Amino acid sequence: MFTRPPLAALSLCALILTACGPSGETSVEKQIADLEKANQQTAVKQPDRPPPLLSATPGLAAEDGRVEIILLLPDTRIALQEFQRNGLATLVGRQVGYKLTTHDAAGVVARQVEQFHQAIAVKPAAIIVNPIDPSSLAAVIVEAGTAGIPVIGLDKRMLNEGCASIVFSEQRLVGRLAGQTVLEALKRKAAEEGAAETTGRVLQLRGAEGGHASAEIAAGFSEALQSAPGVILVHDSPADWNVEKAAQRTAEAFHLQKKFDVIFAHNDAMAMGAAKAAETAGQRENILIVGADGLAGQKRGIDLVQRGELEATVVQPALVDLALQIILKLRSDKAFKPAPSYEIQPVVIVPKNADESFRSGTYKLPAL
Repeated sequence: MFTRPPLAALSLCALILTACGPSGETSVEKQIADLEKANQQTAVKQPDRPPPLLSATPGLAAEDGRVEIILLLPDTRIALQEFQRNGLATLVGRQVGYKLTTHDAAGVVARQVEQFHQAIAVKPAAIIVNPIDPSSLAAVIVEAGTAGIPVIGLDKRMLNEGCASIVFSEQRLVGRLAGQTVLEALKRKAAEEGAAETTGRVLQLRGAEGGHASAEIAAGFSEALQSAPGVILVHDSPADWNVEKAAQRTAEAFHLQKKFDVIFAHNDAMAMGAAKAAETAGQRENILIVGADGLAGQKRGIDLVQRGELEATVVQPALVDLALQIILKLRSDKAFKPAPSYEIQPVVIVPKNADESFRSGTYKLPAL
C-alpha cells in the first residue's frame, strides 16, 4: 500500500533544476511570497483575498502620462494566467512612471487579435503577449514592429513570429519532471515492499481538451513513464483547468477504475479537486497527488505542498518577470539587443525543498 509520508523523504536532487544561472533580480514568485509574509506581519489577513499590490492595474485615465505596458492574455480564468497578470501588476507598480493595462481574450482567438490591434493603436512602450494561437498574431506582430513597439512573446512557438524576444518554459519538461517525480516515489514504494518491479496505476487530469500546453505536458509525462512498463496510465481526462471539474472527473474515474496509486493534474487547482474526490472515496492516504504551476501565495502550489495537501508540484515560471526586465533594459540601454529567446526551466517542489523555496524563491532569472 502506498502511503503519503515516504514522499517527504524522497531524494529529488537530480530532478530539481535551476534556470539559466543567477541574476541580480528575483522572480515574481519570490517577491509575491515576500509581500504576503509582510502583510501577515502588519495587517489582519482577509481570507482568500489577494494583497492589494496583486490586483491588476485598474482602468487608466486618458490623461495619465505614465509609460504604458500592455499585457495580452488568453484566459485569466486559468490560475497561471491570473498569476501572470497580478504578478506583472505588482512589478510594474514598483517602477516609477510606468503603468500596466491587461486584456483578457477569454479563450477566443479573434478577440485576442482585435485586442492586439487595440494595443497598437494606443502606442504603448511595449506589448507582452501570451498567445492562444501564435500564427494568428503574425501579421499584427509585424505591424507592432513597424510602429516601433517591441513585442515580447511568452510562448516557444513565437520564436519565428517577429517578436523582439520571447521568454518561455518548456511545457514538455513540466510533464517529464512530474513523471520522474512519480517514478521516484513508486520505485521507493516497490523497494519498501520488496517488489521486483515498479508498478502503479495512474490517473491524469489535463487542462483544456485539445490545448497546446496540455498536449505538451501530457507528452512529457508519457515519455517519463515509458521507462517503467509496470506504471500504467489507466485514465486520462480533461478537466478544463478547473477545481470542480477535476473533482467530478476524478469521482467518475474512481467509479470506473476503483483504485489509483497516482494522480497527476496539469495544474494545482485540478490537483486539489482530485484530492477532494479521493478523500470522499476514502483513498486519499494511499494516493500520490502531483500538480503543476507551483504558484506563490496562500492556498497555492508551494503552500499546498508545505501543508501536505499535495505531495509535489512542478513550478511553472511566471515569465512576465523576465519580460519586464527586457522591456526596461530596452528603454534604458540603447545598445542592448535581447537574445531571440530566453528559457526558464521548471522546478520540482516536494516537502523536502518547499520551505527553502518559499524563503528563497523557486527559480532564478537569466542575466540579460
